[in-house]
Amino acid sequence: MGPTLLAVTGLTPAIVTETVWALAKEKPRTLPRRVIFITTQIGAGKIKERLFSPQPVMGGQTVWEALRSAVKSGDEELIAEEPRIIGQANPKSGLFDPLPDIRTPAENALAASFILEEVRRVTMNPDTPLIASIAGGRKTMGALLHAAVTLLGRETDRLTHVLVGAPYENLPGFYFPGQPGPALEDREGKAHAPAMADVQLADVPYVPLRNRFDDLKEIPGSFDGLVKKWSKVLKSDAAKPAHIEISHREKRLWIDGTPIGIRSKVLAILHFLLQSHENGTCPIDQPQIAEEMVVWLKTAHFIPTGLKPAGMDTETVRHELGELRSRLKKADVGWQFPVRSLVLPPFTFRLRS
Repeated sequence: MGPTLLAVTGLTPAIVTETVWALAKEKPRTLPRRVIFITTQIGAGKIKERLFSPQPVMGGQTVWEALRSAVKSGDEELIAEEPRIIGQANPKSGLFDPLPDIRTPAENALAASFILEEVRRVTMNPDTPLIASIAGGRKTMGALLHAAVTLLGRETDRLTHVLVGAPYENLPGFYFPGQPGPALEDREGKAHAPAMADVQLADVPYVPLRNRFDDLKEIPGSFDGLVKKWSKVLKSDAAKPAHIEISHREKRLWIDGTPIGIRSKVLAILHFLLQSHENGTCPIDQPQIAEEMVVWLKTAHFIPTGLKPAGMDTETVRHELGELRSRLKKADVGWQFPVRSLVLPPFTFRLRS
């Protein structure tokens, strides 16, 4: 399945056609299968007028049709979806109120959550790579899209900005190099052939935080709420080590004084990993945990006798670590077990009788 291009756009939807053209010229070339516009009500009008309405200067084609022809797209490529207009439900009318523009802090907060949800819709499908363009719309829209991709993006996704050389970046009627039609005139009346335009794509680096926070993949909720929640966790990561206590007799774990009831197997695996970290011998994967715990359980006299070493295999370790993450998340403690790593956040450890 091909990638999805997700672009924030405003009054100049040409950034999308320029981005598509630049992607098509990459080696190997990249053509999105779907194209999604995130915009305001005014922006949606500009998209329809400039990209999806027949243009006499292009021989009666729409700009989008001319672009698909120029880059030789397949029948299932460059399918532009209906623009996603930022807005909110109106509780009085029972209708969806689209935003004409983004002018206030409240409207900006609404746009943030809207953009985050659209990014989630794409990234929740493991078979669909995301190409997110921050080139269009108000500057805050690009910044919010960058933040959303940082929160939800994967290593296989891309964040891009399109660079158009002078004078074409401000030339009315320019959509992509080699577009059909006559030369374009600038404000001084000088003609410029579209084929001579220099259009390049710049990849914008980002840190995929979903590798640190497993539940970022789930329904995010509000943008502000998500940022506040995980900022708290990151602050906890950077603060003093969490104090962890375990009582196998009580089947209980304490994180900085917060008690958490937990099953014996889960507690034993956590105890083993904590002790391994303290000894500088942390396992590299789940099969190694299972193998080493068989030996460890035979000498761990503080573990309940009902926990048999023979019952500790890779699938059991995987299942119990999932239970540990779930319990820690539900307890809403700052110290969390990582998703794709066995390297634990800083801690001090004490075993209770």
